[in-house]
Amino acid sequence: MTEEQQQSLCNLIRQLGARAQELRDSGLQVDKKARQDFVSQADVFVEQQIKSWLAAHRPNDGFLGEESGLQAGEQGTWVIDPIDGTTNYILGMDYWCISLAWVRQGALELGIIYAPDRNEFFFARRGEGAFLNDKRLALREPDPETVVIGMGRSSRAPAANYARMLERVIDAGMEYRRFGAGALMLAHVAAGQVHAYYEEHMNSWDALAGILLIVEAGGASSDFLANDGLFSGNLVLAGCPEVQSRLMALTDK
Repeated sequence: MTEEQQQSLCNLIRQLGARAQELRDSGLQVDKKARQDFVSQADVFVEQQIKSWLAAHRPNDGFLGEESGLQAGEQGTWVIDPIDGTTNYILGMDYWCISLAWVRQGALELGIIYAPDRNEFFFARRGEGAFLNDKRLALREPDPETVVIGMGRSSRAPAANYARMLERVIDAGMEYRRFGAGALMLAHVAAGQVHAYYEEHMNSWDALAGILLIVEAGGASSDFLANDGLFSGNLVLAGCPEVQSRLMALTDK
């Protein structure tokens, strides 16, 4: 991917974030996919605009979108969540984002997460570091007694499993947060606002950009792409290396 294409894509994501804000503020059409699972006209619009850009600039790449599914490509796959945290977005909360990742030959190459209401633009490219609004991110291990983790809950996993892991986290002396947008919480791990993130099952469009941000900021992650994770989803456990290791031990109990 050329520098010119990279800049064009970043500009597009910023524009689409602004357009999503406009659509919300002018009144949204919202459909229900499942219980507590919504899709807005902004989800559809943003995904279609990204797909159009890819068709024009990266015609040999495929894409996997939350709303439109898979189109195979020869050079790699772009993984798109047009609005992560749709419920937050619909309700007027600021905790939502656009998430985009590029996977090529089994490796994460690029990740972008943009939270327009918070004016936070995260960018990472493999081997080149992670950035928030052009400031390089570098993780630091917290004091073991001050650890705060993000915990996502998936409807694809039993609620009892979440409650069990939550109890283990508390018993281990760690604090937790859940804000309803896993992609953005992963980005906030990379920014040091929380120290790790756990979710029993995430889809790739929610997980991949944030995982690359964490790894490029010096963190550690479970192998999301193992066992067909790109298409089937997987466990996510990523963060500061020592905290990630502590959490991993809790999942083995």
